[in-house]
Amino acid sequence: MSESTQGVSVPFDPQRSESFFDDADRADQHGGEAALLEAQATALFAGDLHVESVEMPIDPDRDGLVVLRGQLLRPSFEVFPRWLRELNQRGYTPLLRPDPDAGHDAAHVIVRIGQGLGRRAASRTATHVVLFLLTVLSTLFVGAIYSDAALQATSPWDLLRPAILLQGWPFALGLLSILTAHEFGHYFAARFHKVAVTLPYFIPMPLGFGTLGAFIQLREPVRDRRQLFDIGVAGPLAGLVLAVPIFMLGLSMAHTEIVPPTPGMTYFGNSLFTLGAQFLVFGKWLPNAAGEDVVVNQVLLAGWIGLLVTALNLLPVGQLDGGHTVFAMFGEKARTFNLIAVALLAASAVAGLAVVQQFAPWPAPVGYTGWFIWLILIFFVIGPFHPPALDDVTELDGRRKALGFVMILIFVLTFLPAPLRTL
Repeated sequence: MSESTQGVSVPFDPQRSESFFDDADRADQHGGEAALLEAQATALFAGDLHVESVEMPIDPDRDGLVVLRGQLLRPSFEVFPRWLRELNQRGYTPLLRPDPDAGHDAAHVIVRIGQGLGRRAASRTATHVVLFLLTVLSTLFVGAIYSDAALQATSPWDLLRPAILLQGWPFALGLLSILTAHEFGHYFAARFHKVAVTLPYFIPMPLGFGTLGAFIQLREPVRDRRQLFDIGVAGPLAGLVLAVPIFMLGLSMAHTEIVPPTPGMTYFGNSLFTLGAQFLVFGKWLPNAAGEDVVVNQVLLAGWIGLLVTALNLLPVGQLDGGHTVFAMFGEKARTFNLIAVALLAASAVAGLAVVQQFAPWPAPVGYTGWFIWLILIFFVIGPFHPPALDDVTELDGRRKALGFVMILIFVLTFLPAPLRTL
């Protein structure tokens, strides 16, 4: 259903409805499903909403069966859950929106009621288990590449020998712990709010980092911004609880070397947090002008990827965790954050092009062409903007707003403008 309203306006008469359950009589009186729904809704909203007008749109599939305009008599977060529950039981879904004609008066709202319920995605436990086991194998494989046992391998197939493959357990355990904590943070937050949700889907990838991450699916629409915020921030916070100590443990196990530039060598980028952590452990800023840098081990790499995953999820675009956060905080004004984030990614991607660096070498340290892939995902898969919740009137309370700014700060501290650089 869209947000436009086109149809016939019917003056509101509160005397038309005395009983919420007298469906048959109302159907005869008003003629048709829309009239019946109008009577049900006005009775349901009595005491919660002062209805000023009722409209029956010409195109109910697009605009809903009934649209009511009025003034809230009680806070939306108190009344909308009951509206949603009662109407869902009758096969309808309400949308609550601010009335754009009312200016800054948040009490004036539009309630659009459409036929049907939110889609519930199917989920099979076997699929989750198989994907997780494959991801365990793929992360063991990548971890084994960074183990001393890899020196015994004469071909990539040797890394699949159990004696060598199992040497990748520190990396696999560290990374999968972070990803699992992240996804189950979302999962338990959704369950707390009684939102139907799937178990995590892990994505195995035997190259690169051993995985493309993991995700969950909400099996029903989110009711309001508070639910959206709680579910969105729970994942990054849960993941950080493990990512930070795993990264710091890896640093404590690492050493530094002066590494001469070698063609094909991969350098891992730094965020403000990783730069500060390295200074805390080694007492100097790394890498430095002498070419000294930290030599990566399995645990350090797992923590670094965990922090990278956190930062990527906190990008304030679409339905990523960061997109959930800024939309829950700012509503439609979050589009400004979305556009700024996309513009910065595009600038970094362009700065990473070799032809650009020939004429403008100074932005090369923050240039990364991998953002082109992310821009494609954002525009054609994720979407740059966030859709509204069913109730787009309820705003965050002070505690959630404060936590939201903390999440923005975490993003700034953990984001890597150029995650990888290969000579």
